[in-house]
Amino acid sequence: MKNVATAILLCVMVLALGSIKLFSGANEGTQAEPAWVKNARLVKSENIPDGDYRYLGDWIDRNARPADDYFIGCFKQHDVVVFGEGHNIKEHKEFIIRLIPRLYHEAGVRCIGWEFSNPETNAELEKLTTVPEYNRDALLNFARSQVSHAWDSKEHWDLIEAVRKLNVALPAGSPKMRFVGIDKKIDWTDVYIKIKTQPKDSPEMKALYIDAELKRDVEMAENAERETLAKGVKGLLFVGRGHDQTHFGRPPDKPYHRPIMGQVLYNKYGDRVFQVAPDWGKFPVLNRVMESRNRSPIGFDMFTSPFATVLNDDMGQMSTKMENLARGYVYFGRSDRLHRNTTIPGFVTEEMYQKYWRYYQIDFGKPFKNAKEVDDYFMENLWNGYGR
Repeated sequence: MKNVATAILLCVMVLALGSIKLFSGANEGTQAEPAWVKNARLVKSENIPDGDYRYLGDWIDRNARPADDYFIGCFKQHDVVVFGEGHNIKEHKEFIIRLIPRLYHEAGVRCIGWEFSNPETNAELEKLTTVPEYNRDALLNFARSQVSHAWDSKEHWDLIEAVRKLNVALPAGSPKMRFVGIDKKIDWTDVYIKIKTQPKDSPEMKALYIDAELKRDVEMAENAERETLAKGVKGLLFVGRGHDQTHFGRPPDKPYHRPIMGQVLYNKYGDRVFQVAPDWGKFPVLNRVMESRNRSPIGFDMFTSPFATVLNDDMGQMSTKMENLARGYVYFGRSDRLHRNTTIPGFVTEEMYQKYWRYYQIDFGKPFKNAKEVDDYFMENLWNGYGR
């Protein structure tokens, strides 16, 4: 009887081990590299099988880094990093503001070029970023004179103060962090008035298309190059989405209808230039992967990831594979967890209203009577939604 019992026990153990192996094999199957990843096939988000998400999640666990460390690390391999912010996503500005000391001390960045002023005002910008004490009035007056005279986003102008704080804390004799405008000089009030009042096929609109669409990003690239790559200086280019991509419009995409600053630079300098796209919370595959994970921001190289060939909508065109939309990627969270910019009360002054009242009324479609009405409207409405 003892021998029979032993035999039965051994059979049970063998069957149990077999069951464990089969179960383990099933788990291993869900972790195996999906065929669409292995073969670099284009795939729509909705067509990714549920079983593939475990593989994607495991890849993130193994390869993604804390966003701050990832971004600083990009400067080890590249001289210029282009960061394509969402104009009305607060986290994108706060991310760079927090990293400015590390950009200087660890990444070796000595110049930040941004879209929100042009080279003609660089002397003013230099003064604002090197004075010993914070001058709110001077900073606000600078902000009011730039872009469309409606840019009451506190976080954008906080970047200037963050660079000033870095510079005044540097040891005597240390090179300062330079902060420069790289945009083409454009009268945006005139642009927006023409867009709202002129026929699309009018000579005015055709001239506007050439100046603001076809020439703008080329000049932005030239301005950025002059301040960084041409001088052998490491730089960060802080621009809006649509000026950052280095690979958008490459096969299988159709060429984009206008030059893109990042691509102009990449075509000349290759991998000395690198694009990092901050996430808008609109990439459903990554949203799903991250739902059950640590929600702290992460970063990774998109073009070497399994997400590279996932199609996503962007830039107003047909779906595009992610590796052409983003080379590096920083994920902040789902769109419903991101925040709009902080508006600045009293940004629109009576002097501004007297000068730009026609632009305010035409572009925003409201019969404003005074500066306060414009300012109140901007406080409530200007940074809602996504895109500007």
